[in-house]
Amino acid sequence: MTEILEKMSALVAPVLENHGAFLVDVSVRNERGGKLLQAFIDTDEGITIEECAIISREFSQELDRENVIQGSYRLEVSSPGIDKPIRMLRQYRKNVGRRFNVVHQSAETLTTLVGKLQSVDDERLTFEIETGESVTLDFTKIIESKEELPW
Repeated sequence: MTEILEKMSALVAPVLENHGAFLVDVSVRNERGGKLLQAFIDTDEGITIEECAIISREFSQELDRENVIQGSYRLEVSSPGIDKPIRMLRQYRKNVGRRFNVVHQSAETLTTLVGKLQSVDDERLTFEIETGESVTLDFTKIIESKEELPW
């Protein structure tokens, strides 16, 4: 599976670059009748369903041309979705003003912070926590981060 993931990532990179998009995550799972390939993509402004469809067609052509998958497969190309963790610093910039649940390395332990993202400066993110205080974290110290749903 790792070999397939690496080939998928390499093949989709130029397709995404042509559309100003980037790869957030990729996965391959076995399912009845073949494999399910999932590519989660985004842009700095957000991605539309139409853009995902166009990229999906181009990516599928590349997979078929390079014969990456032996047998049948189903390809899904979509945005990461609100329930997916944020993994890249560039994803935070378009999410300023939203609330996050952030697990981060603090001294010798893991700490959880819930707060509204105020700013992203270089590799540092500033959150306003419930007490009204601002907390700044180095991106490299963030272990996992998910947007808090408003409902």
